[in-house]
Formats: sequence, C-alpha cells, structure tokens
Amino acid sequence: MEKLSNNELSAQAYKEVRSMIINKKLVPGQKIVQDKLAENLGISRTPLRSALQMLEGEGLIESVPRKGVIVKEFTDREIVEIFDCRIALEVTAIRLFTDRASDAEISELRNLFLPFLNGKIDNDAYQKADAKFHDAIMLGSGNNFLHKLFHKGNLLVCIDLIGLLRQPDETLQEHMEMIDAIQKRDSDLAEELSRSHLDRTKQLILKKLNE
Repeated sequence: MEKLSNNELSAQAYKEVRSMIINKKLVPGQKIVQDKLAENLGISRTPLRSALQMLEGEGLIESVPRKGVIVKEFTDREIVEIFDCRIALEVTAIRLFTDRASDAEISELRNLFLPFLNGKIDNDAYQKADAKFHDAIMLGSGNNFLHKLFHKGNLLVCIDLIGLLRQPDETLQEHMEMIDAIQKRDSDLAEELSRSHLDRTKQLILKKLNE
C-alpha cells in the first residue's frame, strides 16, 4: 500500500478533527491533547499540526496562552457578529428560495418541523432540524456563491457549537410562518420573517452585553 504524504495526512486529519468538532466529540472549551489525538488518528504530530492550523484559520479552534489549543468558545460579541453575517446572507437566500423552490422542496422544509408540533420537543433533534432548514434554504437559493460563503464561514457549525439560544417553543412558530410565506410565494414576507427570526436572537445577546 502506497504511503500517504504529509499533505494527504494533514487533509485527512483536518476532515476527521473537523467532524469530531461538528459531532461534539470535541466540545467548546475542551483542550486538544495533540499527542493523544495524533495517536488516535494513527499519524504523527506534524500533519496534525497542519490540520489544526487550518481549523484555527476557520475559527473552529484557537491557541490560548498557557492553555494550549482548545475548541473555540464564542463570546457574546462574536455571536452577535455571526448573526449579523447570517442576516446578511439568509434574507437574500430566502427571497431567492421563495421564487424558485419546488413544491417538493417546500414540503421537505415543513416535514422537518412536523414532528415537533405535538408533544414534548427534544432539543437536540430540534437543533438538527433547524440546521437542516437553514442549510436547505441556502442550497435551494440557487446561488452557489452565496452557499459557499455561508459554509466557508462555518456559520452553521458555529451556531451548532453555541447551541440553542432561544427555546423551540419560541422559534417553532417562526419557522412555520416562514414556510407558509414561502409556500404562498410571498418573497417580501419570507424575507421580513427571516430577518425578524434572526434579529430576535441577536437582540437577546445584545441585551446580555448591555446588562
């Protein structure tokens, strides 16, 4: 079997560590013990360091003096900045999506939230549905550059690491109203509802900052 180069090992390690962060096998604030992680991945520390540098460049990990490398913990100010970016991108995406989405794509959005309309809501399941909803709108906008910007900035990954900032009983109805507006092909209303949905969470964080 041909031996992988350091570049190939770095790319492989990058994918695996990124997946561990996304799947919360490595959680925000957790120190990354490089010797142990390299051993678990079956590689030396050299390609692992390169992988960690890439992840640091993406804002998913950070080097902290006297602590080492840790999974990124977001400050309230950074969360506000993330929501500013999301508002800028997502209100454009939902307008485009409303104009071009098929009936099947709209039904898929609605089906994401139908399980939560009756009975107790599992927060983890709801958070996954929420992420799929926003990603589906970005992808379904038909604007490849918009979708790439959204993912290159790791916006959904960052939000997933932060967790739910408002409870599902607050946001479920907002999602359903957006889907209703999309189904009616009312792009103005869909854009307004999307902006309001994201801005409510942003204002919640701003209120904390000003206390």
